[in-house]
Amino acid sequence: MQTLTPEEIGNKVLELSGVNIFKNTRKRNYVEHRALLCYLLREKLLMRWTYISKFFESQGKTMTHATAIYLVKNYHIFKKSNKSLDEIENIFVFKSQLNYDEIDKIHYLENKCMNCEKKYNELLKKLDHPLIKEFSELPEDQAEDVKEKLTILKKSWEWKQKNK
Repeated sequence: MQTLTPEEIGNKVLELSGVNIFKNTRKRNYVEHRALLCYLLREKLLMRWTYISKFFESQGKTMTHATAIYLVKNYHIFKKSNKSLDEIENIFVFKSQLNYDEIDKIHYLENKCMNCEKKYNELLKKLDHPLIKEFSELPEDQAEDVKEKLTILKKSWEWKQKNK
């Protein structure tokens, strides 16, 4: 089952209405169709208000979350005077139980996993160092002795650096 993205829904509303809903204008026809898109994104995809405003911003339309709230609250009023809004709305069928927040969380977690895997691989490369291999082969009872000798060696290097 294919889930529609906000971009696909926006493009379809634009195509069906013939109105560029991302144009920065306050003409009634534009506002009404913009309200339709906000309504679909909020009520059908369950997008958060800030995500809706960021989506419009990404398409070139300046919008705040407060504007998105206003448009959704007034959508039913717009629908009474503009019957084409209802026709366009009924074209969209949403069957997915996965809301946009969950999709966004999945994307976030996938990125997090990829970053963890990258860090893990970098650590594996560091563990491949010859000194690490030498220390891993030391007997447990000699580990403290080696640690003390390394501390003394490091301090001698610090003293040498201070004298330069």
